[in-house]
Amino acid sequence: MWNLRFEYLNRVYDIAIFLMSLVVTVLVGVKMVSIVVQIPEAIMTLSPASFDTLITEILTFFVLIELAKAFTEYLEFKRVRLHIMAELASIFTIRELLISLYKQNFDWTILIAFSILILSLTLVRTMALKYKPSKK
Repeated sequence: MWNLRFEYLNRVYDIAIFLMSLVVTVLVGVKMVSIVVQIPEAIMTLSPASFDTLITEILTFFVLIELAKAFTEYLEFKRVRLHIMAELASIFTIRELLISLYKQNFDWTILIAFSILILSLTLVRTMALKYKPSKK
């Protein structure tokens, strides 16, 4: 009886992850079209605001690609891989850092916090790759 419930829950999880994968795939396509549409505007106007928006959109695009990769990994292996999630968090953190640096909107405490966060995520990713779960 419990196995039937777990099997049902696993199917629900698989369906939910598959649907989220579709959503992320659509978002990647929409973001790519948005970036391509914004490029001529940024070149023609040469305004800093349009370049800021374009850079933010491109960095968000990289985060969406990593998110799609994480969903694909889950669908393939039926588990969340820690090193993939650490990479996703690292890319998101670096995105925020680059946006802050590009807009020149930062303080030394923010930079130290970003440094500690990136160092921690690097450590987590390294440990996840070094100590992989045993195959049963």
